[in-house]
Amino acid sequence: MDSRLFSRIAEVMEEGGTAVLVTQVAVEGPAPREAGARMLVFPDGHIEGTIGGGALEHRAIQEAQELLSKGGRTLLRTYELVDLGMLCGGRATLYYEVLAPKVRLLIFGAGHIGATLARLALETTPFAVELYDDREERCREELAPGLVARHLPGFEALPELTGRCYAVICTDSHATDLNVAKGLLSQEVPPAYLGMLGSRPKAEEVRRLLVEAGIPEERAAALHCPVGLPIGGKFPGAIAVSILSELLAFHHGRLPEARQRLEKGE
Repeated sequence: MDSRLFSRIAEVMEEGGTAVLVTQVAVEGPAPREAGARMLVFPDGHIEGTIGGGALEHRAIQEAQELLSKGGRTLLRTYELVDLGMLCGGRATLYYEVLAPKVRLLIFGAGHIGATLARLALETTPFAVELYDDREERCREELAPGLVARHLPGFEALPELTGRCYAVICTDSHATDLNVAKGLLSQEVPPAYLGMLGSRPKAEEVRRLLVEAGIPEERAAALHCPVGLPIGGKFPGAIAVSILSELLAFHHGRLPEARQRLEKGE
């Protein structure tokens, strides 16, 4: 076991970095390294550790970079070394695991829907939940263990988006919703998912105003409004569940399928 490599894995995770851990989990016949050999592959292709060098390692770097580019999480693949031009002629099985920071879920508005959504997401998802509100009194009580709304006066100094972020806007006014959306979409890297409470007419108006304010059309068009899957119910808990359902479907790449199944009544 290479303790130095495990220390680097801990450092990468703590710093919010991304890499792929490649582990040689099985070997049959001659191979450059034994089972248990590991290496880290970073997005730019540089590595730390080794699974033996040569063509197998080169292929593993390519596979790891492709896994990152496609948003994958794990991969198990067996290679015939002779097919890679390696005369040793053995067989190696590699397991790829993406190491990445938690997705941040930023919720703007700690009213009934926002607070319920934050509690549900904290208890049931892998997201790092951040709840913001401009009313100081809403930020004084712990809403759930480890969950307190952060005071954001006027929703003006929005947090910087780093890594992969999802955001849901449910403030107390349409004007504030628009300003928050504008601020988030103006950042260098916008949210991977941006949802907003509202109706279809509101959505059309918000998108028009965003474009008028200089937001690129493709970013404005990606706004999910009305946010949430149409599963029924208008009380805050039901709306929060519908939003979380849409978020999870999006996170797992199954939002189009979920919408299609709802339309068909399956």
